[in-house]
Amino acid sequence: LKNKCQGDWLFFLPYGIMMTLSLLSSSFYYRYFDERPFTLIQLFCVGLLGLYELANGGVKREDWRAMFICAAFSIMAILIADSNIQRLVGWIFLFTFCARRIPFPKIADFTLRVSLATVAFIVLSGYLGIIDDVVVHKSGRVREYLGFRYALYPSGILLNMTALYVYVRKNQITIPGALFWGVLNWYVFYMTDSRISFLLAEALLVAGLLMRWKPIWVEKLHKLWGIVAASFAACAALSLTMTAIYNSRIHWMRRLNSAIEGRLNLGRRSLTKYGIKLFGQKIEWIGNGLDVEGNIVEQTYDYVDCLYLKILQRYGVVFFIALLVLITWAMFKLWKRKEYHLLLISGSVAVHCLLDDLSLSLEYNTFWMALGLALIAPATLPWDGKTNQIPVQNE
Repeated sequence: LKNKCQGDWLFFLPYGIMMTLSLLSSSFYYRYFDERPFTLIQLFCVGLLGLYELANGGVKREDWRAMFICAAFSIMAILIADSNIQRLVGWIFLFTFCARRIPFPKIADFTLRVSLATVAFIVLSGYLGIIDDVVVHKSGRVREYLGFRYALYPSGILLNMTALYVYVRKNQITIPGALFWGVLNWYVFYMTDSRISFLLAEALLVAGLLMRWKPIWVEKLHKLWGIVAASFAACAALSLTMTAIYNSRIHWMRRLNSAIEGRLNLGRRSLTKYGIKLFGQKIEWIGNGLDVEGNIVEQTYDYVDCLYLKILQRYGVVFFIALLVLITWAMFKLWKRKEYHLLLISGSVAVHCLLDDLSLSLEYNTFWMALGLALIAPATLPWDGKTNQIPVQNE
């Protein structure tokens, strides 16, 4: 793999635009570029990616299979979408294919910088009154949205940034750096009361430090990392089984449902109402998020938080099984290559997907690209943690 490909900026410009656009779409800035402007910007970015491919000699014969698979997933995701925000899922596959020449750590570092700058801009805009900064009092919980349209959004984005920090720094992670991200996560948790993302972020920071201080432990536990490699398949099976068999008359199930804030009951109701289609269906679940004008949605709440169930119902059995097979295959490739940091982070995403669906987008989980690159361009993943050079590694 070349350490430097032609016209990297032709990739990073549209990627930076779409990342910023995706982050802003989670905030009250979305009202200023809804629909038509959003579509025009996306078309502009597609054109830039086309120029990037031409600058690097176009698509080679050995890339055709990867191009076909990425295009198929992207088209399926776009066709089933009802809005520009939902269509952002298709960009995961497009960017993954176009990133096959670029070291993923370089992409991760760039994403971290763009995300941090954009989130800081959104939060500051909320505090200055440029956009709304909503505070909601409900069920004994006080949640400040920090300029975003829902309390879970800033914590979910910050979880992704924390994971990017742990990955980019790797063996250079420091206690002051971990404390900075730990305190930042605590502050967002204090303001938004978003517990799941906070706990996972803190766990990642602790694990990152342990992996730096005790690397021998990481190597000795290589076989156990194989369990992590199967985490997406295991979590998908667990969540779908528990949802399908949920019965409120069974005491332990009722207690479990209560502990996870009614997610099992909501999932079971969604299965009963919409069922499962072979090639998906258009479903619009009603959640607690605010619309672009900051108004609370008055319709009956029926939101499905489990990402596995959501993908299965919205995109269909074919899409779900194919995607799960590819993800699991990629995870085992990471295990074989001893990419333990990527395994750790992806395993945490698998757990997060049990209770939260935000990880479906790149701004909430940039590591979808790493899993895709593990299949189509594994040489882009290893990194020495100091430079953007790919170290020599024997297969």
